[in-house]
Amino acid sequence: MPAAHPPLGDRLLTLVKGPQFAWWLGHITMLLCTAFYLPYWLTFNYKAGAHWYTRAFLGALVSYSVVVYKSFPQVQFTSQFAQQLLAEENVQYLLMAIFWWRSTPMLTPLIPYAIFAFFNALNYTRTNILPAIFPPPPAGITDPTATRVTAISRKIQVWTEKNHASAMALVAYVEVVGVMGSLIIGAITFQSSLLSPVVYANFLRFRYFFSLHTRTAFALIRARLDSLITPSGGNPKIPPVVVQAYVAVRGAITRFGQAAVQQPAASARTQ
Repeated sequence: MPAAHPPLGDRLLTLVKGPQFAWWLGHITMLLCTAFYLPYWLTFNYKAGAHWYTRAFLGALVSYSVVVYKSFPQVQFTSQFAQQLLAEENVQYLLMAIFWWRSTPMLTPLIPYAIFAFFNALNYTRTNILPAIFPPPPAGITDPTATRVTAISRKIQVWTEKNHASAMALVAYVEVVGVMGSLIIGAITFQSSLLSPVVYANFLRFRYFFSLHTRTAFALIRARLDSLITPSGGNPKIPPVVVQAYVAVRGAITRFGQAAVQQPAASARTQ
């Protein structure tokens, strides 16, 4: 006779004891608090919704702390370990989550984390939560509920695999254009710290070297701006001083991105 599954309570207890469950809860917290913050942002009532903003990034801190701890269980006080630590993309996002957590609330920094959280939470639900609640039946036994759950899991898997690449490309564009643009505008209007664009520029510099999607976003944005501003773009209405300023800024950004960061030999791990 096939062995029966443990009781539901035991299965759920085993699930919640694992660190990955805390990781999942962090992602769920990020998603829910971002959704609760959105109405405040839409009504320009940023300060009133600041508590949802900070709670969202508290969720991100939990999730990324779990990942970083699992990736680096033993801390070493060496320069090589520090370089390895900073080259890990989850460490970069953890450090930025700490920065955003203590920063002036904005919507754009939440978007990349919410997209990551959505895909990660969905996959964990498919691979861990659904099997814990609806375990597969023993061999040779047909269970309509288990069949429906299997079909749902398969649909989730197909959807996430189909849309993951486009979602990561969207994250890159939001990070390069949306977040940095918001920080620059905020600094100019004194709505956010003048230091914020500098801190975030260093984050983007790492992302450029460690993320193909970020490099693609920068390349497409540069090509678009070149076509609009430079003489080769065929727009004679642009004053020469504007072209010169654009070329100077473009060169400065390029030199900044190339300084002090070495491109890794292998691609970094995905989220």
